[in-house]
Amino acid sequence: MAKITYQNQDYDLKTLITATADIARTAGEAIMQVYDSDDFGAEIKSDNSPVTAADKASEAVILPAIKKLTPDIPILSEEDVAAGNIPDISKGTFWTVDPLDGTKDFIEKNGGFAVLISLVHDGKPVMGIIYHPAQATLYTASVPDKIALKYDEKTQEITDLNAAAQKNTSGGLRAVINKSSGDVDKITEFLKEKTGNKQKNDGSVAEQFKRNKRDILSVFDRGACYVFCPVAEGKAELYAHVSKSKGDGAPFWDVAAGHALIEAAGGRVTDFDGKPLRYAPDPQKSGAKALRTPPYVATSRTYALRHSEKTSTAKPPKPTRNL
Repeated sequence: MAKITYQNQDYDLKTLITATADIARTAGEAIMQVYDSDDFGAEIKSDNSPVTAADKASEAVILPAIKKLTPDIPILSEEDVAAGNIPDISKGTFWTVDPLDGTKDFIEKNGGFAVLISLVHDGKPVMGIIYHPAQATLYTASVPDKIALKYDEKTQEITDLNAAAQKNTSGGLRAVINKSSGDVDKITEFLKEKTGNKQKNDGSVAEQFKRNKRDILSVFDRGACYVFCPVAEGKAELYAHVSKSKGDGAPFWDVAAGHALIEAAGGRVTDFDGKPLRYAPDPQKSGAKALRTPPYVATSRTYALRHSEKTSTAKPPKPTRNL
């Protein structure tokens, strides 16, 4: 498996993925202890989002364990940042941690929450962990190795997402919508504004979406931690995100793990102009506001195949007779 080098230290991604998967499972156990209790200890943070005892319990498991695993690599964690503890990530290598993504779903007790862990190197996610403790489902991703796996801990089944991607034969575009990001029409209008009339058929994801929007067949309504998984699995072709309240994308810790899963499964995550999404603080902003992505689009490997089939004008080679 691939390795990364940070401050003259080599890190094997397989070792890191195995270790952080175990860390995520342990954090999931802490979350479920609170989930099964009658007291969530819910509070409202300064950004008007909720935090519970489960968020804190999960973070208390994850941060010390990752610090022990990689003492020199900074950790960007949602609740730590909310408390004003923002590490220096200017060197481009850091962990992102969302100890409990989907806190509102956790409070509503609908099972729609997850632990998200990712390692960013040179401004790009190289590995990711998504663990859904209520479903006992774990996703792991190694981007350089193009390995994306799904573990069903109830059945002990392991699925290779690169091999299991479902080709869409319906003719419609299957899109994922995040409950907090608006509807398909709003996102489509945003994409149309981005493409404008400057360039036609420029190959960007935005232009492709604009031309394909009439073909939308169905929409999967998912919470934040679920939107990347159906795209990585090939059950949906596209997920676009625009923040309702801020007009940008989302915090790094909400996106990086899913980004890693999509790319490890052969898909892409870009801004609306088709440029690769990178993770670096915005120099024009400060604090948590600087740690957000632009609006972005995640597309599956099946979407790329579908688009290439529609747009390809090359004639297939003539069959040759075996000698």
